[in-house]
Amino acid sequence: MKSKWLILTKVQLLGLLGFNRARHTEDPAARRKARGAAVLLAVAAVVIAFYVVMVAVLFCSQGLGRNLPALCVALVSMITLLFTLLRGSAGLFAMKDYDQVMSLPVTKRDLLLSRLLCSYLANLAFSLGVTLPCLIVFFVMEGFSLAVLAVSLAGAVFAPLAPMAAASVIATLLTALTARFRYKNLLQTAVQMVLFIGLMALSFSLSFSNASGEQADMSALFNVLVCKIYPPALLIGMTLSGQIWAIFVFIGGSAAIAAAFVAVLSLCYVRVHDALCAKAASVAYDAKHVRGGSARAALVRREFKRLTSSPVYLMNGVSGALLLVLAAIALLIFDVKGKLLAAGLSEEMLASFLYGGAGLLFMFLCMSCPSASALSLEGSSRDQLFVLPVSPRTVLLAKTVPTLCIDTAAGLIGACVLCARLGADAAAWIALPLSVPVFAAFTALSGIFLNYKFPKYDWTTEAQAVKQSAPVMIMSFGCMALGFGAAAAGFFFGVWAVVALDALCLALCIAVFAYLRRAKLYV
Repeated sequence: MKSKWLILTKVQLLGLLGFNRARHTEDPAARRKARGAAVLLAVAAVVIAFYVVMVAVLFCSQGLGRNLPALCVALVSMITLLFTLLRGSAGLFAMKDYDQVMSLPVTKRDLLLSRLLCSYLANLAFSLGVTLPCLIVFFVMEGFSLAVLAVSLAGAVFAPLAPMAAASVIATLLTALTARFRYKNLLQTAVQMVLFIGLMALSFSLSFSNASGEQADMSALFNVLVCKIYPPALLIGMTLSGQIWAIFVFIGGSAAIAAAFVAVLSLCYVRVHDALCAKAASVAYDAKHVRGGSARAALVRREFKRLTSSPVYLMNGVSGALLLVLAAIALLIFDVKGKLLAAGLSEEMLASFLYGGAGLLFMFLCMSCPSASALSLEGSSRDQLFVLPVSPRTVLLAKTVPTLCIDTAAGLIGACVLCARLGADAAAWIALPLSVPVFAAFTALSGIFLNYKFPKYDWTTEAQAVKQSAPVMIMSFGCMALGFGAAAAGFFFGVWAVVALDALCLALCIAVFAYLRRAKLYV
């Protein structure tokens, strides 16, 4: 008989992205969505592999191929830590089906193991997606090595364990400390933002401090990620240098940290869950707080309130905008123009970089798209939308307003700082700031259109709707590819590439706006 935690894990994995429903339904639409989700995962894997291969080729071409396994471990560990922190404790505790699962004949340890294993397998897939392309490049350029193969695979398998446990402990403690506050969601989000900003600021500062004014050196990247940010990855390099004991220290330490986390949390799982789900003290009703207003204004306020009431929703919705603002702050602090000129770039090439920045603006803004999951988050209460005395298009457009406001504000900051620090001409000062609201409108309308076409109402944790739904993945990876393409076009064709991108975004906005007139909320 299979272990119960294995059965729970299988059910959760098959439920991801609608695969389990597609297996047991006769509805062709559900099967098409599952196939579409599989295609998106394949595209995401190809995009990740492409960029990993480019970095690996640069490493090997500079004679640093032996450092690739340690770099892979450090990269996987830091991304696992960051995204587990951003997700918070939602994967372990914030479950709509908690009462149903706990009523099953399973132990707390079974439930906890299944939840953690699902998260680990997702991180393991990313870890292998980084490690395997690096190994292929290494074997092609440096020759096959059984030691490198064994050590790299061992590092890929065990690398996510310690960062997952550490991030889960930090997120759970932060959530527990704020559980009984009235505005606990905002406070939890603020703490997560501080951690996010701190990690990004540390990365920016280390990158600039290690950047030479002459030529990009991949050893600087290795020193930042491995030597300064994640030193445990040095154990991988020590193993390949002949110190075999180092890999056993890495494996044993990672496994021990994960086992200790599971053992301790399983003893107090119910108490922690009850504390995290505790409600803050209620406030007495006061009639003078009632304000009049239009239905549209009420819907917009409702969307902002929903956004700020969920830490995982808010962090996922503003992550791209935060990165853009952090990049703007870095441009204000560091003399990037001077470094580029010292490296031999001319003023004309600086102008090309400036117009290529429009594509990066587009990419960062598309990463901040709350509208891509705003409709899905209605969940089981979506029937309230069907009886509102407003048109479905009004409801859907109200869900685009937070995205439009957040992206426009962050985009204007990024565009103005970019123009000021790189010495933009009049054309760039006009094109880039004017492109920001166009990009923001495209992001907001595209997100709600995709969410309307591919809703995910049957989630058990908000993270499933916010991070794992098809609209979010399409916006993230599709706009990433389009943003890099626009950046390349801007570099070669200048302001005309920016104008073409604006025209494309405006045309798609008009098409979506017209389509939403026929929208019906009865699904």
